[in-house]
Amino acid sequence: MIKASDPEAPRRAASVVERGGVIIYPTETLYGIGALASSEKSAEKVFDIKGRPHGSPIPVLGRDITMLERLVEFNKTAASLAEEFWPGPLTLVLKDKGKLPPLITAGTRKAAVRVSAHPFVIRLFNELDSPVTSTSANPSGGLNLLEFKEIFDTFNGKVELIIDSGNIPPSKGSTVVDATTIPPGIIREGDITFRDLKEFF
Repeated sequence: MIKASDPEAPRRAASVVERGGVIIYPTETLYGIGALASSEKSAEKVFDIKGRPHGSPIPVLGRDITMLERLVEFNKTAASLAEEFWPGPLTLVLKDKGKLPPLITAGTRKAAVRVSAHPFVIRLFNELDSPVTSTSANPSGGLNLLEFKEIFDTFNGKVELIIDSGNIPPSKGSTVVDATTIPPGIIREGDITFRDLKEFF
């Protein structure tokens, strides 16, 4: 475990991910389970740690839209949403370019992507030039974990590194919008509300 405020934390976390390991890290919504998104083996570890059934896609976090454009196709709607709400708690479902392991996309030909505004994540991507998985750090089907002690007790010994950013305020997680459909489909309401999106559209 290392404190998020430790100057060495981003470099250590990036090193773990680059070697194929798994980290628990904070975002502005919930703690996430992070591994190299381009690696089938790393993705498998995330599914095993979370107890997530295969066939359920998991989201991916990138530094910015430029990094995520390597993985997915941004149409005009998606680009507008990204400009308005990124970095922030909005996950966009977009057409996959075939660069991600089948486990990540669950064979849907779509991928869920986001850019986080959390200071630690920004610092992490200063050290890491690859997208990471960003599924919430809780057992599959369980409640969101907001207290760091719960996070630590749940994942200690199951991952290579846990980033301690303390307790987090109540969060619904990121809002998920499928931008591949016309009109776009709101899959899940999170910290960005339906009202926010309706006003935007």
